[in-house]
Amino acid sequence: MTDTTGLRPIAPPDPTRPDAGLVLASLWHTEGPEQQRKVMSGVMDAWEEARLPAAYLARHCLAGSDGRTVLNFAQWTTPEAHRAFAADPRNQQTLGSAVQALYSAAPPGRYAPHRLTGRHGGTARCFTATWYDTEDAGAARSLADALAGREPADPAAVAECSFVAADGRQLLVLTGFEDEPGGAGPWFRPFRGLVRPAHRGA
Repeated sequence: MTDTTGLRPIAPPDPTRPDAGLVLASLWHTEGPEQQRKVMSGVMDAWEEARLPAAYLARHCLAGSDGRTVLNFAQWTTPEAHRAFAADPRNQQTLGSAVQALYSAAPPGRYAPHRLTGRHGGTARCFTATWYDTEDAGAARSLADALAGREPADPAAVAECSFVAADGRQLLVLTGFEDEPGGAGPWFRPFRGLVRPAHRGA
């Protein structure tokens, strides 16, 4: 069932939203700022024109501070709903072809939320993303719990969310900040997003 009502072009993602049973995430590498913007704009244009089901919750492109990387982050209610959408030949022909014309990419990683922690009541406007290789889902969850309990935690972080890959071989940790985070690695600023607002009390 297609349901485009209520979709809003909102930039900041909310990785803590409780109705998301599936997260899709990937990191793309472009040639520079011009291609970075072109790819992100084209991808979001394609998604805004797509016929999206009620199970679709959000899709974001976040621009890397290095001017090259793009963090893709999408949320769906369930893995089954996304598989049905992706298997539809009409979506493969329109949305899939439009994205591949902009950037040749492998399918995104599929993750299940594990720990969704908000802190200080602030709004995350910048993010860091860290991937860890793990032996299985149990090891990924144990690592996530250990990272969440470490001291001292980054005092500037307003959210820290961990996601376990469907095959258990990877852990993704997304950390949100109100301002630009420090550190040597790239951080990500929301560029564009298409969001179905969460129901109150969800």
